[in-house]
Amino acid sequence: MNIDISYSGALFARAAANRLQRNPQELPSMVGRELEVTRNGQAYKLTISDEMYHLEQGNDIVCINAQNADPSDIFSYRPQDQWLVFSQYLHESGFFDSLSNEEVEGMEFALNSITSGLDSLTMLGAKSPRFSSSRVNKILDSYEARLELSSSSAALQYFSDKYLSEDVKQGFDELVQQYVSHNAKKVENYQSSEEKFYAARAKLNLESASLTAEQARQLSMTNKLGQTTYTKEELEELQKTYTDLFQSLKSENDLSAVLQKTRKQLLEFVTKGISQKDASYQLAQSFVGQRTDETFQRIEGYWQKLLKE
Repeated sequence: MNIDISYSGALFARAAANRLQRNPQELPSMVGRELEVTRNGQAYKLTISDEMYHLEQGNDIVCINAQNADPSDIFSYRPQDQWLVFSQYLHESGFFDSLSNEEVEGMEFALNSITSGLDSLTMLGAKSPRFSSSRVNKILDSYEARLELSSSSAALQYFSDKYLSEDVKQGFDELVQQYVSHNAKKVENYQSSEEKFYAARAKLNLESASLTAEQARQLSMTNKLGQTTYTKEELEELQKTYTDLFQSLKSENDLSAVLQKTRKQLLEFVTKGISQKDASYQLAQSFVGQRTDETFQRIEGYWQKLLKE
């Protein structure tokens, strides 16, 4: 599969194709334009295809991330809109051809919701404005990113198993594996700016005499979180636990229990450096729990849609 950086979704491609059928002379100005990409000193050329390009009222979206993409990593071309890679594959395979516009919209919304968490880890570049309701409002912490890696990967595989026939499924499953590889690298050493701040501040041993009692408690608690470290083996074991839990989902009846287990695992892991007898323990559990609420709500939302009969 060759990535089309002008692709903005199956509905846009369908609208563009219909428009060209009505008026073949009315071609968008960027059709056929080549974009040169340099990677490790080697030049590559990407061509914007006419059947994929959609332009309406100046709202043309070309993924500028392609300038820094790795030709061996297809998801590096759309790091903020990874759902578009899956959508483009389904579009080119003809999967959407027999579906109504509403059905296509539903499928693309599901894919967008699934990848939106890890999409948010990329801060720079152009992003599709579609599906604003699935937008991530808070920068993910590292423990949320790891949770999303397991959940989104399992959800994409569930999507494949549920909706795709074998002739389409094989290629989609290969993309899922590439998605896992791409995002595992992103997540491996990822930390949010707040996590980095807490870790740096914890080394300073700041005096708390001038702080209110509440501020002093918060400082003590976040310092302890900032001082907590995790081995590679611990992180890999946690990732496997998450993955096994999400892969066990078979029906909507299973979802609540799985989310409860993953939340419990996450809270215990993140606060493992604080003794349960420590006054900061419950405060840390509450603090981390509140920070992960949006992520758990997003995960619950896309799994609920997938698991419905």
